[in-house]
Formats: sequence, structure tokens, C-alpha cells
Amino acid sequence: MGVSIWEGNKAERVARALEIIAIANAKNIDLSNMHEVQEIVKAGKAREFFRIGDQIDITWKPDNSAEAEHHLPFDVVSFGPAIDGSGNTHQNAMWLQSHYALTGIQFSGNNAFYVPEAAMPAGTYYFTIGNNWGNNCVAGKIYEFTTTQEIPAGWQLLLGTASSNTSGLPDTVPANWRVRTFANGLQNAPTEILELTEVESSSGTDLGVLSSSTKYAESGINNMQRAAYGYNRYAHSAIRQWLNSAAGKDEWWEQKNPFDHRPDQLATVQGFMAGLPQDFLEVIRPIKVTTALNTVSDSEIGASEDVVDKFFLPSLEQEYIVPQASGVEGAYWEYWKERLGLNSPQIQGGDGANPAHIRYAYENHTSAQNVRLRSASRGSAHRTWYVSTSGYASGYYHATTANRPAPACVIY
Repeated sequence: MGVSIWEGNKAERVARALEIIAIANAKNIDLSNMHEVQEIVKAGKAREFFRIGDQIDITWKPDNSAEAEHHLPFDVVSFGPAIDGSGNTHQNAMWLQSHYALTGIQFSGNNAFYVPEAAMPAGTYYFTIGNNWGNNCVAGKIYEFTTTQEIPAGWQLLLGTASSNTSGLPDTVPANWRVRTFANGLQNAPTEILELTEVESSSGTDLGVLSSSTKYAESGINNMQRAAYGYNRYAHSAIRQWLNSAAGKDEWWEQKNPFDHRPDQLATVQGFMAGLPQDFLEVIRPIKVTTALNTVSDSEIGASEDVVDKFFLPSLEQEYIVPQASGVEGAYWEYWKERLGLNSPQIQGGDGANPAHIRYAYENHTSAQNVRLRSASRGSAHRTWYVSTSGYASGYYHATTANRPAPACVIY
């Protein structure tokens, strides 16, 4: 644990390391003590000791029993105000971000397509596809299924396949779709797997229209995009829960809305904070993090939403990329402006590819990774932004894709 320099050529690293040591010795400061680092920040002296790009070198153990301890340097990415959960502004905060990409975690598990408000007696039910999507979702098509047992109120019905909760509705032929029933979002194996049949009309009970324009609801039929590929709402995300938990396997996730279903990684990884040193965790302070909501399903909730967390995913704007919602998701970090070498924010898409934005796996520093951001791709209910292995920003990946995070945190 301590301050180190991991980037630059050897001569630059040595010179900067000697400069840091000299400053610390002159002021009798132990920079391997995270509480002393915190006192420097609290006193408003962080810029005297640290530069953008300096690193706090900590260790991280992804799994206490199965995997070795890894160096996980956190870059100093910015200095400036941070707001805590009580609304107090801490002007002299120091912002840090993991230099490497961590374990791949789904932004969201699969979402149910239907949650009954009242019990569904044994019998036949149907729904109608509301709009064309991809090769297989055709507007007006009707699909019915029959259950031989009552489905209680509040249960989840997922549109998956015979072997998976993921249907990939627009990309999977309807013959492979199945209705999978669960008592709640935490249940792993389905109670029933029911065949779906395309029909011209149905005498069963109508569940409604499965559409990409459906707004957020607490029961009934879900938005089709969420039912296919998860939910891009950061406050409800599985990856946010993983980053802010020290709990063990099968313990770090809880259902955030009636359609929310467990991420695939829940049973195989422990919470991110479980593998971090205690003295590092003690100086990381919770802050308010704002994220713009998608305009497809969530516009009635509001334009943006706040959470208060210790660890969080960066936004487009914070990583100096042209945002979809300017001035909403945080000020840009000096680290990314300097590293990218741009005078204006990086443009979106392949034309904006910048090799300086490529990041690598924590366990293999030559393995480039797709790195998830928290910004929703606002024209959908299921996609979020990420930075690709080529260094460009894209809003294409589904929430159910297990991209890797490079989380940020704040000392104040």
C-alpha cells in the first residue's frame, strides 16, 4: 500500500517517485498510511503532494480462497468538489479510478417480461408483440402458453429458452422461446418451463402487449427491451451492488424492482469490497453520483437519478467523452483530458477511437478489455455505454453483457 508511479518511462517514474518521497520526508508524512493521505486531502493540500496520474497502489483479492492477490493501482484522476449523502460539499476531494479493468459483471441480470398483480390460475395465457425488432419480433404476432399450476401474485415470468433465462428476443427464433417462472428474482432454477405457441388468436387470458415503448411499471407487462436484455438503470444495477458490497458469494445482490432478476455471477464471485484492504476502505467516502435515465421507459421517473455510493462507474462526461446529457453526470476528470491529448471531448463511435483510452485486465496487463460506463444509452431501455478494446466509446452493449468495470472512488 502506498503512492507509486506505474506509467511513463523508467526515468520519469524514478524522478516522480523521488519527488514524492522528498515532499513526504520534508513534511514527516507516511504516504503508505491511508489515514495520513486522507488528512492531507482534508487539509486541502492534496495538490501539493499528488499530481494527476499519480497512483495509490493497493492490493485486491478477487476470491479469498481461489485466486492470488493482485496489485490494483488507483489513478489520481481529479481534484475538486464531491457531495456526500447529506448534501454537504467537500471542496478538496481527491478522485481516484482503478487503472485496470476488474472482473466482468452484468450491468443487469435478465428481467421478467411479466409480473402478475393477482394470482394467475392454471390455464392458458397470451401476449402480443407490439413492434418489429430484429429478425424475430414481429408486430402483431400472438404467443400463448398454458400452465398447469397457479402462479402466485408477484412471481416473475421470464422469456428465456429451454436452457437459459436469456431469450435474446430479436435474435432468437420464436420456436426456441420459453416462459420460465420464478417465485422471486433471487430464485436460480425456474419452477416451470412452459412451451410457447404462435397462434392467430387466443381464447386465453390476455397479458398485454410486449412493446419497446412500455413505461416503467411495478407489475404487469414489462418493456420488451428490458425483457430481452436487462435494464440500463444504474441505481438498480447489479454491477453497482457488486462494487459496493463486501458480502460473499450469493449474498451481495438484492432485487431492486419487481422485474429484476439475479445476475449470472452472483453464485461465483464475492463482493468487490471483500477483497480490498480495510485501511483503504476506511478512507473512501460515499458521494452522490448522478446518472441520466433512459428516455424510452424511464422518462416518467425523471431526467436523472442520484445514488450515494463509495465505488461507482464513471460516466461518459467524466472520462472526457461527448455525453448524451451534458452537465448532468459530473465534470470531466483532468486525467482523461491529459491522457487522451484532446482539446475537446472524445467523439462517440469508431471515428473517435483513441488508443490512450484502451484499458487492460487486472490479471493480464496486455489483455485489452471492453470497459463499462454507468451512462445509459438513453434511446434504449437495455443498453449502456462502454469504452471498447480499440479505445472508442459505444452505446451498443446490452445490460446483460458482463463487461468489466474500472470503478472510481473519492477521498475527502
